[in-house]
Amino acid sequence: MATGDRSRESGRRFGRVMLRIIIPVIFAGAMWHVFTNMARFGTVTSESMTPTFRLGDYYILRVDAYNNGRSPRRGDIIVFDRPGDGTFLKRVIGVADDRIGIGRGQVWLNGSWLQEPYIKEEPVTELPMAIRVPDGHLFVLGDNRNHSEDSRDYGPIPVENVMGKVTKVVWPLSRVRGIAPIDYQQAARSVPNSR
Repeated sequence: MATGDRSRESGRRFGRVMLRIIIPVIFAGAMWHVFTNMARFGTVTSESMTPTFRLGDYYILRVDAYNNGRSPRRGDIIVFDRPGDGTFLKRVIGVADDRIGIGRGQVWLNGSWLQEPYIKEEPVTELPMAIRVPDGHLFVLGDNRNHSEDSRDYGPIPVENVMGKVTKVVWPLSRVRGIAPIDYQQAARSVPNSR
């Protein structure tokens, strides 16, 4: 084999080796960026959000959902940290300055009773409450109100404790779906005269 042929063959081998190294490194770097700055996987570890989520469901948490001045909105499902208590998965019911009342198994938001088709069942026992959500806070509830520790217990949570917004269930395959946003303007109905 001529020297030129050996040199070309050696160059091709070097190129193939480099491709085998560079492509996985680029792929790993891209995955690291996505799962550090954009999204993470989470697992449901309690029944407080049943039936929307079931124990053992895997979900995608968009950690970039509230970047660039965006804030959690009513109806978002979020994961937040309670220092010393762990992380929680709940639904945002109220944002800063919202007036919220709870009574007779229903939630009252800014003058209207909410229609909440996503809750598992009407709460069995519940002390009536009324609150105005302070600036920089959110009022959160679990969809399984009879088995959820939420803002009824520990009050509104600081927005700064929010880790991200849940956008999809990805496992098990039979439950894969996107999480549809809730429009509380349309979900609310006028306050009834009696109940």
